[in-house]
Amino acid sequence: MQAEKDTEGDARVRTEDGELGEACENVCSESSYHELYSSDTAQFVTENDGPFDHHDVEDPNINVGIKFQNIDCFRDALRQHAIRKEFSMKYLRSEPSRVTAKCADPDCPWRIHASVMHDKVTFQIKTHNPTHTCSSMNRRGTSMASAEWISNKIVDWLRHEGDIPISHIKKRLQRTYGLDNVPYHRYWRGKDKGNFKIWGSYEDLYALVPSMRAELLKRNKDSIIHYTVDDVDHSFQRFFVCFKASSSGFINGCRPFIGLDGCHLKSKYLGSLLAATAMDGNSGLFPVAYAIVEGENSSSWQWFLEYLHEAIGNVNGLVFMSDRGKGLDDAVKIVFPQAEHRACMRHLYKNFKRKYPGEFLERLVWSAARAYTPQWHAEFMRQIEVVSKEALNYLLAEKDHCWSRAMFGETARCHYLTNNMSESFNAFVGDARFKPIIYCIDAIRQKLMKIMHNRRIKAQQWTG
Repeated sequence: MQAEKDTEGDARVRTEDGELGEACENVCSESSYHELYSSDTAQFVTENDGPFDHHDVEDPNINVGIKFQNIDCFRDALRQHAIRKEFSMKYLRSEPSRVTAKCADPDCPWRIHASVMHDKVTFQIKTHNPTHTCSSMNRRGTSMASAEWISNKIVDWLRHEGDIPISHIKKRLQRTYGLDNVPYHRYWRGKDKGNFKIWGSYEDLYALVPSMRAELLKRNKDSIIHYTVDDVDHSFQRFFVCFKASSSGFINGCRPFIGLDGCHLKSKYLGSLLAATAMDGNSGLFPVAYAIVEGENSSSWQWFLEYLHEAIGNVNGLVFMSDRGKGLDDAVKIVFPQAEHRACMRHLYKNFKRKYPGEFLERLVWSAARAYTPQWHAEFMRQIEVVSKEALNYLLAEKDHCWSRAMFGETARCHYLTNNMSESFNAFVGDARFKPIIYCIDAIRQKLMKIMHNRRIKAQQWTG
């Protein structure tokens, strides 16, 4: 709170939201101030010693004599009361030792005054006129719902539920407090403040990236963990993680089959999460490596695959499956030129269907994809040509990608037509995508550690 002088010399009070209270023409003493803002209907109390009172956070008691732990607690209670009773107020005086506020309607007699007690910390309400004569339609209590107030209300929701869309926050607060006409940007700032209270400064967390890498390498010997920064402003750019347990597990216990995919991160500075996922001997999800990058493009995918190559080396008969994301085709050809690159049939058909819809064509395309022999594959392609030669040409243009089992190599011996395991990894990551970078990386590490531990326990119980 700061006192200001306007152009006419009147003292005005600036609240924490930047609102200016009305001027007080004379600087009054404590006793004269009590008299000024008391009336026949107002209540008055003299100071009494004792501990501060405990309050209902949702519906605080602001009767005369009630004590608060400090001035901030009093202001918070006053704001909550105004929102609960659906009226707007402004401060006539707001100082470290005393606070006076009135209803925003100039003709309404509602006023309250509180001041500090002998301990110089505890605040006590001295006078209060609870009468409102203004129309409830003109009170506009929602103007009191500041970004700070919103953050205090939703911080526990964010802590326990993870990320919550602004639209959901708006609906829940409207349902609980009857808020109306609160602008979107105020909800956004409230959410941002709430995340700050949980995670701290997003910017400061980026400074911990080098320490994060050092700690991961210390506890996971021989792992491949790297990060890069921008060449111009030295800001964070990428972070790659492949634990030794993951690379060894893939080489020694999995088929040479890896699904590649990326998903968007939802934290303040966004970005993308790239992942390489395999299947273990029990057909379970086996994450091999993951990375946080600025976005999906040929540069980030090539950077990711280069470190993946460093981790797993040249695997005989290696097969990649992807949805042919941005820049991924070229990156695979550059880093793993000998690898077989399969196209996810679900994504391929989704694009095919936009140009050539119809159930009959759908059955023929999927039959061609499921055909194990070149003869059966050729037969279904012939039937597709009868229906639509353009559709056949569309599929033939995909010759650089294996999308039918008749085209698959024999080393991997994996018949999967879709990249569902990568989609499963995105679901496996879950709410980690909404966390700041340090917490996102560590949340995925914890999930990997837990899934490997659970599988180890189950395997120890097997017999034969």
